[in-house]
Amino acid sequence: MNVELLFRLALATFVIVAPTALFLGLWHGLHALRDDRLLAQVTAETGHRKADLAPTLGDLFPTARRERTAVDLVACGACGAPNPPDVRFCHDCLSRLD
Repeated sequence: MNVELLFRLALATFVIVAPTALFLGLWHGLHALRDDRLLAQVTAETGHRKADLAPTLGDLFPTARRERTAVDLVACGACGAPNPPDVRFCHDCLSRLD
């Protein structure tokens, strides 16, 4: 066989296999960084659900958050969650607010 043909086959194999190997390495690395035991311990100690521990927009931008009274909020027709009057979709179930 020709040396050039072998080189091209090796290069093509590398170009196909390398991104897959890198992606799988990233995937396994991200799974290793997950700490489900810590999350389970925090939820057991505080009595919160996992969904309660997820950050909200108000947590990310605390200066933009202000305390709302019950008069300011609109209840969702699907799940009953309180929402600000100027939003189109529910913050909890993402159903359209009328």
